[in-house]
Amino acid sequence: MKIHKIQHTIRDVSQAVDARLRERAAMEEISLNQAALQAIERGLGLAGHPTIRYRSLRSILQKPEDVDQASWTEALSQMDQVNPEDWK
Repeated sequence: MKIHKIQHTIRDVSQAVDARLRERAAMEEISLNQAALQAIERGLGLAGHPTIRYRSLRSILQKPEDVDQASWTEALSQMDQVNPEDWK
């Protein structure tokens, strides 16, 4: 029994998307078409790929003006520091 596959044409692909798809295809040694299909499947949460969900901290803040900006900035700056011991 022949499996019918649907063909699509995608237009107006940005240079950034094109570059990333080509990079992934080369890295995984697959065709550009396969890289694009995998990216679509991942984005839709199909074929064993979990759906990508983006989170924001805004929902847990009652009022942004209640946030201690100095503490928040300090916490973020600590996250940006690299421990050289982690790279040995």
